Amino acid sequence: MAKKKTTKKTKKAAPKKGATKKAASKKAAPKKGAAEKAAPDTSRQTFKKIRVNHWRTKFHDEELGIHQKLKYQAKTRMYAKNFDTEGVIEIDGEKKYIIAYNKDPWQEDPPEKKNLLLRLFTIMEEKMNIGKGGNFKGGIELSIAHSLVQSFEIKHPAPVFFVQLPGNPNLIRIVRGWRLQGTRWTWPLLPEEAGDKLQMIKAKGTVGLGRDYDIYLGDVKIAKLDSQRVTKDVEIDIYDENYAKDKEFVMILTLFGCVCMFMEKCEDLVNHFYKGMRETGTTSYKPPRREVILFRNPRFVSRR
Repeated sequence: MAKKKTTKKTKKAAPKKGATKKAASKKAAPKKGAAEKAAPDTSRQTFKKIRVNHWRTKFHDEELGIHQKLKYQAKTRMYAKNFDTEGVIEIDGEKKYIIAYNKDPWQEDPPEKKNLLLRLFTIMEEKMNIGKGGNFKGGIELSIAHSLVQSFEIKHPAPVFFVQLPGNPNLIRIVRGWRLQGTRWTWPLLPEEAGDKLQMIKAKGTVGLGRDYDIYLGDVKIAKLDSQRVTKDVEIDIYDENYAKDKEFVMILTLFGCVCMFMEKCEDLVNHFYKGMRETGTTSYKPPRREVILFRNPRFVSRR
C-alpha cells in the first residue's frame, strides 16, 4: 500500500494500475484529525457503496438449485460440495457476487467440528455460456485455534479470521483486539511493490445495537459499515477515492462485512472452548489439520 513520502500536491488524476496505494499515502498525509474535522459524516462523499445482502427466504433469482451448484463446482473447486448460496453482493447498485458458505456444517455440526468458511463468486449468467461468471473472488474462514490464542491474550472471546484472495500468496488475518468500550478489529495492508509500506486498518465498533463500524487508517476515517439485524443487510461506504479503487482493500472490507452477521455465533463458539482456559490455560478443543497448518513455519525445510 502506498506509502512513499509526501510530495507537492498536483491535480488529482486517476492512478495508474498498481499505483493506487501509492497515491493513497498522499491523501493520508494531513496532520492527525485534519480529515475528520474537514469532512464530518453528514457531508462525506461516498466513492464506492457496497451492499451485502444475506437472504432471509429461498425465493431469489441468484439462489442455486442442485443443477446450478454443479455448474459452480465444475467451474472452480473453491465452491465446495457442502456450500449453499445465501446472499448477493451489490457494488454501486450492480449485483456482482454471490455469497456461499458451508451452511449445514456450520449450523448442524457439534462445536468441536464446526468451522465457518465463506466465499464470494462472480454471478454465473444462465443465459450466457457456462464460462461466463462463477469465478472465485475471495474467501474468509474462522480459525478457532488462533481465536483461542487471541482470547487468552485479551481475556475476552476474540474470533480471528483468515482472508484468502485469488492470486495472493498471503493469508490476511482479521483480529479482534482489546477495547474498553465497544469492539475493535484490525488487519494489515501488506506492501505489494518496492517502496510500499505496511499499513494497518482499524475497525472501531460504534456503541449501540447491531454491528456498525467506523473504518480508520491511522486517525483518518476512510469508510463506514452499517449492519441491519432485521433485513440482514450490511451497507459499506468508502470515503477515500484511492482506497475505493484498491481491489484488495475493497474485497477484504466486503468479506469483513459478510461475517458480521455470523459474529455473535462465532463469539459464542470461541467462548465455548475459551471458558476453561481462563484458569488452567488449557482447552478441550483439538485443532484439526486445517487449523494446525495455519501455524506452520513457511521457512521450515524438512529433512528426509
